[in-house]
Amino acid sequence: MITPARLFPAICLALWAAPLGAHPHIFVDAGLRLLRDEAGVVTAVEVTWRYDELYTLLLTEDYGIDPDYDLVLTEAEVAQMLGFDLNWSGGFEGGLVVRQGDRLLDLGAPEPVSLALLPSGQLETTHRRAVQGAVAGDLVAQVYDPEFYIAFEMILPVSVAGSPACATDLVRADLDAAYAVLETALEEIGGAVAAEDNFPPVGAYFADRVEVTCPG
Repeated sequence: MITPARLFPAICLALWAAPLGAHPHIFVDAGLRLLRDEAGVVTAVEVTWRYDELYTLLLTEDYGIDPDYDLVLTEAEVAQMLGFDLNWSGGFEGGLVVRQGDRLLDLGAPEPVSLALLPSGQLETTHRRAVQGAVAGDLVAQVYDPEFYIAFEMILPVSVAGSPACATDLVRADLDAAYAVLETALEEIGGAVAAEDNFPPVGAYFADRVEVTCPG
């Protein structure tokens, strides 16, 4: 856990080490829990985000919670922060993408489910989104920020509630190919300095995907 005494040096080091225009700025581990009805149709997805330690510290300082740094939140502190990360703006729509075949499925507004401060010093939140227009069958899910301000990595558990026979296969992003795309995009807009105000939308190239297959 990074304490306030170490926060300023850590930020200075990060700024010194990162080139101008560097993305991402926030690192989040992601996981999914798919909810299905009796017909086997996915009706909702619970999305878990686990923030990196540095950003967690910035959040707890900003909200004034866990002042004794014991990594234990009171019920009042949980209630104060629950849903804090669901007020999206600037074109960000939550990062969750669900597809069946060539169809992009519509998703409902996010509903907060839980919030916890983990022993690792990371803040973890879960929210639920309704899935509209799905049919019984396989699907693919991703979590990413198109603008790559946030780097999501799908390394938390992915499951299908009540369906142990369903297979969830994680396909990791091809990072070499993604960075090649980023390098080309930066050159086209005039380099990293120009990207400070016009960073190319390359987040999809860095995105892991989960392929969900259910029998019958």
